[in-house]
Parts: sequence; C-alpha cells; structure tokens
Amino acid sequence: MLTSFFRYLYGYVRVRLTGYSPERFLNLCKAHEIEIWDLQNNGGYYEMNLSIRDFRRLKPLRKKAKAHLHVTERHGLPFFLHHYRNRKMFVVGILLCIAFLYTMSLYIWNIHIEGNYSRTTDVILDYLESENIVHGMKKSQVDCKEIQSMIRIQFPDIIWVSAEIRGTRLLIRIRENMDSFTEEETAVKEEPRDIVAAREGIITSVLVRSGVSQIQVGDEVEAGQLLIRGRIDILSDSGEVSGYQYTAADADVYATTTYPYYDEFVLSHQERRSTGRKRHGFYAKVGGKTISLKRRPGFETFHEVNTEYPLKLTENFYLPLTFGTTLYEEYEIYTESYTQEDARAIAEANLKEFLENLIEKGVQIVENNVKIEVGTNTCTAYGTIVALEEIGGYAPTEVLEEAPKPLEEEEK
Repeated sequence: MLTSFFRYLYGYVRVRLTGYSPERFLNLCKAHEIEIWDLQNNGGYYEMNLSIRDFRRLKPLRKKAKAHLHVTERHGLPFFLHHYRNRKMFVVGILLCIAFLYTMSLYIWNIHIEGNYSRTTDVILDYLESENIVHGMKKSQVDCKEIQSMIRIQFPDIIWVSAEIRGTRLLIRIRENMDSFTEEETAVKEEPRDIVAAREGIITSVLVRSGVSQIQVGDEVEAGQLLIRGRIDILSDSGEVSGYQYTAADADVYATTTYPYYDEFVLSHQERRSTGRKRHGFYAKVGGKTISLKRRPGFETFHEVNTEYPLKLTENFYLPLTFGTTLYEEYEIYTESYTQEDARAIAEANLKEFLENLIEKGVQIVENNVKIEVGTNTCTAYGTIVALEEIGGYAPTEVLEEAPKPLEEEEK
C-alpha cells in the first residue's frame, strides 16, 4: 500500500516494448537496477510500468538493445498537476481541501472506550463531558495522563486506565476490578435471610445447606410462605430456647407448579404490501447540526429507513462530517383472514415461545395441557402447563431483640 502511494506521488508510465531482442533490454534494465513492475508478455511485445526517473535513464539501453518503447499510459500526481495546470481554481480547491483536512486533524472527533462492563460507555462519556473532555476539542488540550487519573479517582472499581490519541480518535482502555463485585455478592449472601416460596406448588425435593427447613416433600405451599428459616434456635440442656443464631439460608427447593395459559387472536388481520414505489433523500451532519436535502415523498403510507456514513480518512482519522441517505418505500394496507392451518400454526408458535421462555428461566416442563380451537372469527389456545422448578426466593430474616426467658424465671 505504501509502495503504491509513493509510486503515484512521484509518477510512473506504462510502456510497450518491441524490437529485435526485448529480452536483452530487460536484462540490461536488471543490470542497471531499473525497477520494473506489472510486466506482461503479450506475444509480439511486452508491457511494463516504470517510474519517471527510471524512464529517463532508458535512452542508452534502448540503443544498445535496439529496442523501441512507446508510452501507452501516464499515472501519478505529476501528470495530474500538469493536466490541470491552467485551472487555477481547481488547484486552489485542492489546496483548500488539504488545509481543511489538516485543520480537522488537530481536533478529536471520536472518543472510543473499550474494556468496560459494569460502567456503560454513556456513563463514562457523561463524566468526561462534565470535565470538558468532549468531541471536537483540540488535541493539544488533551492530557492523557490527567484523563487516566480522573477516571481512576471517579470510578474506584476501575483499576487500570490507558488513554492515547490515534489520529482524530481518543482511545480509552479500562480494566475493572471484578473481585469487588464478587466480594459484594458474598457480603450480601452472608446477611441473615430466609428462603420463601416464589410460587405456589407441591414440594418434590429439599436440599438444605444452611438454615432450618420448615417444609417436607409433598407439602403444598403458597407464594410467600416460609420454606427455609435463617434463624436457628439454640437450645439449653433442658431443651428450651436460650438464644438464636442467624445465617444466610441456602437450599435447593424444587416443586411442581402450574402455569395457566391463554392466548386469543382474531383471524382477520391487516397486512402491508410494498407497491414498489420508492423515493430517496439526502442529508448531512456537520458537527452537531443537520442539513437536510430531503423532502416528503408524497406517499400516504411508507417506511422510512435512514443510513448514515461517517466520513473518515483512516480507521482513526474521523472528520466532523456525516452523510446520510433516507429511503422512502410506499406500502398498501389490506385485510385478509388466516386459514385454519395458518391460525393453528401461529397459536402453536406463540405457545412454543412461551414454553421456551420458561425453559430459559430453568423451568422443566412436565405436562402440556393446552388446547387450540379455531372458531369462525377467533383462534383460542387455553389450558395449563405443569412444570418442575426451583421456587426458592430470598427474604430478610426477622432478627429478635432478646432471647426467650426460661419458664422458671417467668413463673417467678
């Protein structure tokens, strides 16, 4: 890529080689270190590319090899400038364009943040904006070390920050302390808590790791009912409660649950059909302003799709200019009715989606008792779904202020 750029910058020609012994001429070029590329043998003649400087060195070689050279193409900046040498405004335009690109290269047009997980990009950008680190600021005003220090102070969970300027892009890489989230979760788990029923059902299995079970297999429980208590009674030698110990209840409680299901929709429905008529519009964004070159398409009903193309010279050289296109596509609305087969397929698809959502939550489907009926105007799916799932949910444990007094003290 770089070689092609310099070849274009200095200019080169494509020549046709004929004569008595073209191979000898090529050997002479190699001996004199004349660079040739894109060499092609076209039967009776050769074609090749040479730089302007090397082309001027060929005269003695042509005589020695009795070769004839004919320039077929000219490429590069020197020929381009020579062609437009009498068009002063065109040259002025090129110089102004170069000046514009140079001026734009002095500013930051894209702030890119990567490595963040708990902190969203918008949160970090909002903080940077409050510190006057914004898109469109001069690169000379950007202090990467200061930005690194500011972010670490503002967000203590970020343990490493790297800020650097690439082209017109401010690239900020961060690394978060994932251990802090683990410690917070552990701290929450260690707080006294009970396990209560999230749904009603019939208990099928109980595995207690900490806490006191309040249920047995086969029990019917209601939503919110206490399943595992986080308060443990401490008994005296006489078997009386002398105190309490608190823990974070931890258990796996599975139960058979029932989900009611009902879905109904009408058979007649509206559909959109494209007419094939389209209109296009254009707009541009310069900095924070939008210049619209589009107008209403004249359709009563239509889709509008906007596509934007940010202008950048390289991956990291963004310009404050974005071009956009708008596609207007006309459509018609008409009414039709589902057939029985189509209606049943839609109802089954809705039911399948409902079941998949349950499975994603860890619910195991045991029975599917849903019926689908297609009537004259509506399609109805109703019934129940029997499932096996973990129903435990957490709730704070009631902390008692004092331990109960022994019965002998109460009698006194």
